[in-house]
Order: sequence, then structure tokens, then C-alpha cells
Amino acid sequence: MALAAVLVLGACAPEGSQARPESTTALATTSSVPAPATTRLREVKLDGKNPCEMLTQEQLTDFLIKRPGQQVKIATIEATGCQWPVTGGANSIVPVTTDGIEVWTEGKRVGKPTAIDPIAGFKAITVTTTLNPHRCDVVVDTAAGQYLAAGFSLTTDKPENFPQPCDRARQLAEAAMQNLLK
Repeated sequence: MALAAVLVLGACAPEGSQARPESTTALATTSSVPAPATTRLREVKLDGKNPCEMLTQEQLTDFLIKRPGQQVKIATIEATGCQWPVTGGANSIVPVTTDGIEVWTEGKRVGKPTAIDPIAGFKAITVTTTLNPHRCDVVVDTAAGQYLAAGFSLTTDKPENFPQPCDRARQLAEAAMQNLLK
């Protein structure tokens, strides 16, 4: 379960790569979205950042996370993320240093990108897929050729007990960005 819930991002190989989506339905969700209007005023480089240290203990407590994060390698995007399982869901953060947000906004990866309000002054989008309608990732344009992805996935049959996946993913992204900007 832990690996399956890591990221929409991990299941989304670039177009034309050897990796295949689990279903042809995923191909129908590939789209291009105009880049969010906000221009990056500065860069926050993610090189060498430990994803399991991107949230403070206080933030983990606020998100009701009681277990230590688990590092997970995501081969399709050449990144290592951190996942914090909770009963009925999974939280994740992945610093990506091999691609920029453009892979999503230009439709080069499978998933539906949607522009959202900036996070800490940085362009941001949500990425969803029909393969997992109970999963949402928020992607923040932190630097040229880099982005921070924060995700939340419901793994319960009682979704009413949890925040909406995109709402929680945004909260995770906001918390991580707050720490990165310190």
C-alpha cells in the first residue's frame, strides 16, 4: 500500500518513454494547461534536501502524522520522496531536481494539471488522474528545472473523515515551502 500511494507523479512516465500507464484511461487525462501567471521572484533549490525532513515535528503533529516518514525512490522521475502513512490516507513530499513544472503544464506527463493560487509566491498546480480519483498532488515551481510535489491519497472507504485530497496536498506544500524559505 505504501508504495502504491506515493504519487500520481511516480506513475506518470514522460510521453514517449518505455514505461506504460496502468490503463489507457490515463492517456485521456493528458492535457496541457497554461502556466500559472505568477512569475518566480526567487529560486529555492531543492538539491540535497531530505524529503523526510521538510516538515517539522509540530507540522507532523498538526497533520495527525504519528509515524516516521519512509523514504521512497521514484524511478520514473529520478527522485526520492518521503511518505507518511496515516490511518486511511498517505501524505507525501518529493523534491524533484530533474524536471521543471513545465513537464506538467506542457502535457509531457500523464495527469491533469490545473493552475491554482501561488504558494508562498511560487507558481503552483494540482495534478490529478483518473487512475486514482482519491489522490491529488500539488506541484510548486521552486526553481528552474526543479519543483516540489506534495501529495495526499485517501485509502479508506470513509473519505468524509478526511480533508479533500487537493486541500491536504496544498497544506503539505504550504508547510514544506514555509520551512524551505526559512
